[in-house]
Amino acid sequence: MKPDLAVPARIVLLQACTAILLTAGFWAAGTEQGFAALLGGAVSVAPNAYFAWRSRAEREPARLIVQGVAKLATTVSLMAVAFAMAKPAPLGFFAVFIATQAVHVVGALGASGSTPGRRAS
Repeated sequence: MKPDLAVPARIVLLQACTAILLTAGFWAAGTEQGFAALLGGAVSVAPNAYFAWRSRAEREPARLIVQGVAKLATTVSLMAVAFAMAKPAPLGFFAVFIATQAVHVVGALGASGSTPGRRAS
């Protein structure tokens, strides 16, 4: 029997895979774009991984909201630090950052077990 990963863990895993694949593509275009893509992926995936780990056993809605706000603040802080210290190329950074954020939608649709346009029998 296949072990079942929790939905947040699957989404983070999908985000990490997306970031790795896109970073490899940007790295082929040059090390500056590749480094920027790596930073964009890290800024996106790291706070989401921590949030998924922390919220795994949390059931109280108010605490989940606080953790979500903390995740957003961490993401903004990491982005500010990345741009202040590393000055990444915007194309590579934001392309990977936006793609990994979009994985939330794809992951949520896949986790629901339903496919749009498909009817239950």
